[in-house]
Amino acid sequence: MTHPSSSPTAARVFLSEARLAELAARIARDVEPTAGAYRALLAEAEKCLQREPHVPDYWFVPGYYGDPEGHRESKGVLEGDANAAYTLALAYRMSGEERYADQALRLVNAWATSLTDTDFRQDSTLSFSYHFPALLFAADLLRGHPRWTAEEQRTWELFLRDVALPLNCMDRQNNWGNWGLLLVCAVGAYLDDDSLLASGAERWKEFIATQIAEDGHLTHEVGRNNGTGDHGLWYSHFSLMPQTLAAEILRLRGIDLFDYAAPNGRTLRMAYERLTPWARRPETFPYYQGDVSRLGGARYVSYYEILNPRWPNADAQAMLETLRPLTATHSAPHLTFTHGEPLEEAAG
Repeated sequence: MTHPSSSPTAARVFLSEARLAELAARIARDVEPTAGAYRALLAEAEKCLQREPHVPDYWFVPGYYGDPEGHRESKGVLEGDANAAYTLALAYRMSGEERYADQALRLVNAWATSLTDTDFRQDSTLSFSYHFPALLFAADLLRGHPRWTAEEQRTWELFLRDVALPLNCMDRQNNWGNWGLLLVCAVGAYLDDDSLLASGAERWKEFIATQIAEDGHLTHEVGRNNGTGDHGLWYSHFSLMPQTLAAEILRLRGIDLFDYAAPNGRTLRMAYERLTPWARRPETFPYYQGDVSRLGGARYVSYYEILNPRWPNADAQAMLETLRPLTATHSAPHLTFTHGEPLEEAAG
């Protein structure tokens, strides 16, 4: 097994070179959960090798609740290309096989050169904010690759600033804002833009203060949809996941906010520890009174792989034990591989 490094332009957005080296060492020693998750990643990478880029001329995603089929079809092109590119880039960095890098670069370059028009209406900004980061993470893993030309990399960086960044929705107050925050932080980290990172860090702090109730529940999310709560768990995860991913990006840039406490006492840990028992036992979720089998999204918990090592939690650990290897369709597939740690006895 090889571990090709792109230093001096090393990966620095979501996975550091030190972390990549540690992952390679764990694979070599067959350490779980890394080794098993890597086998799953390689199986997925093989499927991605034949994928053709699906870049639209015009980026527009209709609202999910008005046109669910059109919504899924429109955003699916970016979801598929971005997640495939990230999968392939990870496979390359662990195996050294150039075929993975070549295909990942093909997908990255296609978006930088082929997307010519964008729309900001309906779900266009949200869908871009939660699917594009995976493509950026892929590009970060491929920095300095000899077959990614300097001109192509300049084109990509211009695309990030001129096309991708304006599609963020960080100004929104609910989970939309969290996903927009993730996009801003990812672009800022890739471009070494300290002003973007600073604005992202301040917005991250604002969300901690404004989105989390005194008991830790997420005020904008628990009652979804239409006050019935049937998607309250899903949207709670859908807010904490990007908040967690953004915190990890900022941490790698020397801005560690995981233990930040807002002036009103709110913390990320409060929200995490309020949500984990509900997710494990959906029948205890108090904001939904209907058939528990209709309560959606309780198991969308891959971001626990980042939070549980920091704050060991029995409910989170029980779900990780059952569901690993965990992945996701939004921004960060393969979180068990990239961030999963051996499970230890957790308190509470």
